[in-house]
Amino acid sequence: MTELASSVDAHVGRRIRLLRGLRKYSQEKLAKALGITFQQIQKYERGTNRVGAGRLYELARIFDVPVGFFFDELDGFTSPAGIGLHEEQAPFQKGDGREETAETSAAKKKDSGIELLMLPETLELARAYYSIRDEKTRQQLLNFIRDVAERSS
Repeated sequence: MTELASSVDAHVGRRIRLLRGLRKYSQEKLAKALGITFQQIQKYERGTNRVGAGRLYELARIFDVPVGFFFDELDGFTSPAGIGLHEEQAPFQKGDGREETAETSAAKKKDSGIELLMLPETLELARAYYSIRDEKTRQQLLNFIRDVAERSS
C-alpha cells in the first residue's frame, strides 16, 4: 500500500471516529448496523484496513452525511482540471463567508484539525448547542462565540 493511500485511509478512519462520537455510537453499535465486527470498526478508525466504496456509502447513510464528508479537509481533495469534472468539491461545512488570507488559512488548518473535533469538551459543546431547539437562539450564540474569538485573537 502506498504512503498516500495509507494517509487517506487514516483520514477516513478519523472521520468515521468523529461521526461515531458525535452520534454517540459505540463501536459495537456501528458494527451491528453494518453487519461486521467491532474489531473491523477499530481497524477502519486506525486506518489499518481500507473502507470499501460500498461500506463507505453505508456509513454515509447511517450517519446521514454525504460520502464526501469522509474526504473533507484532505489535502488535494479537488478535481484536477481536464478530467471531465469542472468544479472543485465543496466542503461538507462552509465557513461564515469571511475572507481568509493564506496565512489565516494555514493557521486555521493547523489549529482546527479533526483532533480538535474529537476532544470531549468539543463534543459536549456541540451536543449542548444542538440541544437548543430555537434556531434563532442557536445562531445568536454562534455569533457571540465568533465575536469573542475574534476579540481574543
